[in-house]
Amino acid sequence: MTNAHNTRRKFLKGSIMASAMAALGPVSSWASAAEKNTLNLPGAWTGVDSKLIVNDVQLHIVKVNQRGNWVFVELNTNKGIKGLGEASHGTIGTTTDSKLEIQRELATFFEYVKGESPFSIEQYRQRGWAKASSARSARTVFCALEQALWDINGKALGVPVYQLLGGKVRDRVRAYANINRATNERDANGRRPAAAFQKNAEEALRQGFNAIKMAPFDEMRPLPSTPEHIRADIDHAVGCLVAVRETIGNNIDLLVDVHSHLDEPLGIEVAKRVEPLNLFWFEEPVDPQKYVAATKAISESTTRTTAGGESIFGREGFAPLIQTKALDILMPDVKHCGGIQELKYIAAMAETAGLLVAPHNPSGPIATAASVQAVATIANFAILEMAHGEVPWRSGLVTPSEQFVDGHITVSDRPGLGFELNYKEVIKHT
Repeated sequence: MTNAHNTRRKFLKGSIMASAMAALGPVSSWASAAEKNTLNLPGAWTGVDSKLIVNDVQLHIVKVNQRGNWVFVELNTNKGIKGLGEASHGTIGTTTDSKLEIQRELATFFEYVKGESPFSIEQYRQRGWAKASSARSARTVFCALEQALWDINGKALGVPVYQLLGGKVRDRVRAYANINRATNERDANGRRPAAAFQKNAEEALRQGFNAIKMAPFDEMRPLPSTPEHIRADIDHAVGCLVAVRETIGNNIDLLVDVHSHLDEPLGIEVAKRVEPLNLFWFEEPVDPQKYVAATKAISESTTRTTAGGESIFGREGFAPLIQTKALDILMPDVKHCGGIQELKYIAAMAETAGLLVAPHNPSGPIATAASVQAVATIANFAILEMAHGEVPWRSGLVTPSEQFVDGHITVSDRPGLGFELNYKEVIKHT
C-alpha cells in the first residue's frame, strides 16, 4: 500500500476516533454494592439476611418477519426480581425446530444458574463457556442469560448496569439505521431495486437518523459464478449505493455491509470502486474470521474504513483480527460474542491496538438496551447499529419506550437494563 493510502486511512480513522471521543461525558459516581444494600432503594433488594437466588426461566418468542424472530429470555428470582436478555437470530429460520433448539439450549444453560446467586456472573461464564463455544445457537442463549443476570444485578442494587461496569462516559449513544431488514421489495430479476433502498433511507432520515447502512450485495449469486453474472450483480449493488448516496446527500454517513459475498480480488476491486461514495465504512467483503489475511489485504487496499466481526465469539475469536489490525472497527454482537462482560473485554483488547468498536445489533429492544448499557462505558466506541422499519409496533414491546433523539439513543438511568416487557404486546405477536 502506498504512503498516500496509509496517510489517508490514518486520517480517516483518526477522524472517527475523534468523533467518538468528542461525545464523552463525565463519568458518573455511584455507591458501592454494600452501601446500596443498606439503603431503602425503590425497587431494590435490600434484604442482607435473605439470599437472592435464580429459580425459574421463561422464553418469549415474538414473530417479526421472514428474516427472524425476536427471542427474549426472562430469569426469575425468589425475591420477585426479573432479568431480561435477548437470544434473537441464534438459529437459522423461524421453524418449530428452531424453537425447540432454543428451548433445549435454554434448559441446558439454565442449569448453570438455577439455585445460584444472580451476582455470580463469572461463575456462570466459566461453567457455560465451553458449551457456548460449541454452536451459534448455544452461544446466543448463553449470552441472553448473561444479559439477564446483569439486569437482575442492577435491579437488585437499584442502579443501571453501566454503573456496575465502571460508570458511563456518555449520556447518549450514536446509532445508524440498518434499513436492510426492512427492504424486501423485488424487481423482475428477483433483486431489491435501488428505489426500495432509497425509500427506506428517506424514512430513516425523517425519523432522525444521520447514518444509514444497507446491504445491496445480498442478491449476488454465490461464488464461483460466471464473469457475466458477477459483473451484473456487482453493478447492481454499486448502483443501489450510488442511488442512496444521491438521495441522502453527502452530509449523511453511509455504511455498506457486503455480508461476505466477495473474495479477496473482488473485495479489493469493489472497495476501490466505491471509494468516491465516501462511505463511513466497508463491512465484511469476506468472512473476517475465516479469512484474516484476505480481510487485511482488502483493508490495506482502500483509503476507507473497514469493519466486521458480527458473528465472532469471544476474545479468542477476535484476537487474530486485533493482532494483525486487519480491520479498523470491530463489531462484536452482545447476543453472539459472549455477552455484556465479553463485549467489554473485546473492546479493551481493541483499544490497546488503537481500534474502535461498533457493536452489531440488528436486534430487538432488549439486545439494544444491553448494547447501550455496555457501550455507554466504552471509550473506543464508534456507533451502534439499530434495526429500522422491521415492524411498526416495536416501541410498544417494552416499557418505557426506547428514547431516540437526533440520531442518538438515550442511555437509560433506570435500574438494570432499564426496560420491562409489555406482556400484552408480546402476546399479540407470539
